[in-house]
Amino acid sequence: MRPRQWCCSLLDRYRPTSLAKQAVTLMSLFLLSAPVWGEGQSQSVMVDDILGRMSSANRELDYQGIFTYEYAGVLKSVKVTHVVRDGIAYQHWYYLNGPRQEAVRFSADGACSVPGDNLERSVNPTAVGGSDRLNNHYELQLRGSGRVADRSVWLIHIVPRDMLRYGYVFAVDQQTGLLLQSLLLDSDKRVLERFQYMDVSFAVAPDVAEAVLARIESGEVATPQCLASEQSANTIQGWQAAWLPPGFALASSEKDDRGVETLVFSDGLSVFSIFFDPTGNQQLPEVQAQRGATVAQMIRIEAAGRNYLVSVVGEVPVETAQRVAGFIKYGSD
Repeated sequence: MRPRQWCCSLLDRYRPTSLAKQAVTLMSLFLLSAPVWGEGQSQSVMVDDILGRMSSANRELDYQGIFTYEYAGVLKSVKVTHVVRDGIAYQHWYYLNGPRQEAVRFSADGACSVPGDNLERSVNPTAVGGSDRLNNHYELQLRGSGRVADRSVWLIHIVPRDMLRYGYVFAVDQQTGLLLQSLLLDSDKRVLERFQYMDVSFAVAPDVAEAVLARIESGEVATPQCLASEQSANTIQGWQAAWLPPGFALASSEKDDRGVETLVFSDGLSVFSIFFDPTGNQQLPEVQAQRGATVAQMIRIEAAGRNYLVSVVGEVPVETAQRVAGFIKYGSD
């Protein structure tokens, strides 16, 4: 396999083909340039409340609808059913275009952190716990109200304070707190990924809910393992990320059946992963690839008598991924 083909396959793995972060028809330029609504402390309190409601929506709500997701010229349409039973959130996704696909998720905290699953994080951004964690690295702006899927929404712009991360525009349902639209923007305010509900209903018939639960329990559809919450160190089995963008911390880690170890880092909004693969083709040179907002930076490292392919993959600018990769080391030296 050629280097760029391998790197692109890693991007496909990071964005599983059985999944479709959120297309959206182009959001009007008005949304990107509208004046900030509200001033001072009242705006800060309101933004914090909106983000808090958005974070809890998937732990509390039953809903079903259709959303679209666009990245790098690819457009997916997905029918989703989401139900909460005994504190556990269950959801079923059925793809309406392309190959026939479906996926299921369940989690006790409303979020399912699957390495590389940036669509999941787009649709269910439960890592956003309010403005306190984000304020040091983003400017949070309430830009007024709008309308998505025939529902009234609050428009929140999340503007990075440095060049190490991307910006976002969120449209949050005013009544329920569910995220109905998301745009991911680069430093030039170009839209790299778009997600939007086209239709949503906050009522799920009992027979439909039972069908979703039955699909999950039957094992007919693969269900990724949800990962543990935030860890305390930036290491796994001797590997260390010696430099991280300010605000990023280890969110989860895992090791799969092939021996590939993964570290997942987040600043509460943006996410990237580091893969340590002892099984890859060691003749591949160091390469880089990008698809939409997702970048993959691959390097080769010899450690503990073995050769590893180490890849930084995530929704961060290229320069950020390069610097993270340049400071990865094994052991304490």
